[in-house]
Amino acid sequence: MGLITPEITRLFLIGLPALVAGTLLGWSLYGKLDEVAFRRVVLILLLLSGLAIVVTGR
Repeated sequence: MGLITPEITRLFLIGLPALVAGTLLGWSLYGKLDEVAFRRVVLILLLLSGLAIVVTGR
């Protein structure tokens, strides 16, 4: 059907290291953070993500 193009494969391979790093970090922190700390981490990551979108103009 043409859904997986060479460009999609390239972008997936570029993002794969970040996906693996995030997964490994999540596994290592699982059960070590209380609910308040987890919420704080999630909010900080969302803030950084939003700032990155604003700065790049996308």
